[in-house]
Amino acid sequence: MTIAIATEAPTAAIRLRAVRDSGLIAGRNLRVLRKNPGRMLYPLVQPLILLVMQVSVFGNLALAGHASGTVGMSYREFLIPGIIIQNAALTAPTTGLALLRDAGSGLADRFRSLPVSRAAVLAGRLGSDAVVFTVQAMLLLLVAAPLGFRVHTGLPGMLAITGVTVVFGLSVAVLSAWLALLINDAETAERTLYFPAIAIAFISSAFVPVGYLAGWMQPIARVNPVTGAAAVIRSMATGGGLAVPLLELACWGVFLFLVPGFLAARRWQSQN
Repeated sequence: MTIAIATEAPTAAIRLRAVRDSGLIAGRNLRVLRKNPGRMLYPLVQPLILLVMQVSVFGNLALAGHASGTVGMSYREFLIPGIIIQNAALTAPTTGLALLRDAGSGLADRFRSLPVSRAAVLAGRLGSDAVVFTVQAMLLLLVAAPLGFRVHTGLPGMLAITGVTVVFGLSVAVLSAWLALLINDAETAERTLYFPAIAIAFISSAFVPVGYLAGWMQPIARVNPVTGAAAVIRSMATGGGLAVPLLELACWGVFLFLVPGFLAARRWQSQN
């Protein structure tokens, strides 16, 4: 009994230290953003521009007879959840790029020389990015309201939509972290990581129902996590059925967090 307690105590202390270190590193990353506000243009300002531009173009096309494919829902109410998820997917690669930037600047070597958990570097980056995803989702919902998007479930629905967007963004960010560490070159990664983000955004039901896509796209779009995430947000906004899309999104989230997350952690430790 004594041996078991003695074994659990150091384990609990290590976990507590990892959580504390992750929080400190997340705070450090947010302070860097505050001192370099230009870095916030892409994750916060560009999504708003894309939202306004895409709604202005695609929203007016719906007046010419393009149906949303969902009973009782206007095309704008169908489109805007897809744009919100699209922006989360396009912001996620910044996680991997930031890790490579930290490694290239020698910050990783400094962390290695300190009594800091190596896992805390990755967790801290995800923690600071979670704040960015949260602010991004809230700003998009705020701007989407005058553009025709209504959350009929009120404040709980808005909070739920924000939570889903953050979780989705972080799951794709974990994938981008692994891919960036695999590439291990900041310039190449910057040119490469956005291709899969763009692909999953467009081969999905983000902008049109799956049935409106080209035939070869439809099987991919049906299992695309963007399709599931957009469907969850639409259901949360209208109060519709959540069970099936939420289950699909949960499966994707667990997979993306566990598999690429494990591979990213191993890659980071082997390189640093």
